[in-house]
Amino acid sequence: MKNFKLNKLAIAAIAAASIASVTTTASACSRLIMDGGETHGVTVARSFDWGGSELQSIAKAYPSGVAVEAYNVPEYKNPASWTVKHHTVDYVEVETFHSTSGEAVNDKGLSASILYQNPSVEFVKDAADNGAPAVHMSQIVNYLATQFATVDEAVKAFEAGEFQTAWKTGIGGHQHGFHFSVQDKSGDIALFQLNEGGKMVVHRGDISSDLRVMANMPLRQDILAHAENFDLSNAETLPSDISSPSRYLRGYHVTANAKLDPKADWVDTRGKMKGFFDYGNKVPQELIDPTNDTSYATWETYIYNLETGNTTYYNEGNGSQIDINFAETTAFAKTMCADIFKQARSAEKISWEECNTNRTK
Repeated sequence: MKNFKLNKLAIAAIAAASIASVTTTASACSRLIMDGGETHGVTVARSFDWGGSELQSIAKAYPSGVAVEAYNVPEYKNPASWTVKHHTVDYVEVETFHSTSGEAVNDKGLSASILYQNPSVEFVKDAADNGAPAVHMSQIVNYLATQFATVDEAVKAFEAGEFQTAWKTGIGGHQHGFHFSVQDKSGDIALFQLNEGGKMVVHRGDISSDLRVMANMPLRQDILAHAENFDLSNAETLPSDISSPSRYLRGYHVTANAKLDPKADWVDTRGKMKGFFDYGNKVPQELIDPTNDTSYATWETYIYNLETGNTTYYNEGNGSQIDINFAETTAFAKTMCADIFKQARSAEKISWEECNTNRTK
């Protein structure tokens, strides 16, 4: 990134002009990855954001050996089916996103994330069925976490044609643009994006690269070009609005200029990571995105590390939180669910049950 200074009027003009070319109507969610040191390792913060309705998630623990019920992908000749290889805790939004897996962590120290990426929606029409087993977009995160132990393994499987994403099926009967990433405890990251012509592009990097920051728009090559207009070492040069490009810039700034204490306890590391994330990426309710004149908010945030998989769920709408101890789920013999939205709101400790209710089946 360039490292030059601009006056505030110039910053505003550049931001408006640069962002105008990538304006969308849906710009929500962020994900940051940092090094937590030898004890906690790769530490992740990610949010579920949306406009209008509050988001509500459950946790689903999948033991190795159980079959996952795959969603229908009628537009594809070869629907994927899979059995869990690696014990996984999956975080599934059930109120708005039609039971979409947004984040998932497995026992090998790999996690997967999906975020909105609206510029890709115009390329869905050209994303042809290539014959590989097709995974519903609502389950691509589950698939990646349950099937792969490392980023390299996941990328090689994709390049070998072992799976594809069912772009044309969409979510809830509508086609959307998304992008998704996998990250592992070595610090490796891969970002999957749908580009012009329906071409899937896989970007490789690690937590020292720009891939440690993920927002919603524009595509990677365009956000890097946008970032060249700013001095990312100087917070005074960065825009303060809630738009995705601005959140990306602030997320890059904080992850480049702040560090986690490698000797700290997890509760302190978790708290510090939450502060870093909130500084640049948490979206308060009722603010307006100047690039599309819409309002959206951060409803849920997850903080976890890839050494233990331990996760804290924060409900930003009501200020509640709940801890998920990954190790406590490894004894499950069948898929189990926890309604973390309801349990956090009621100030309960997490409790697991068979996935057989309307919200958790």
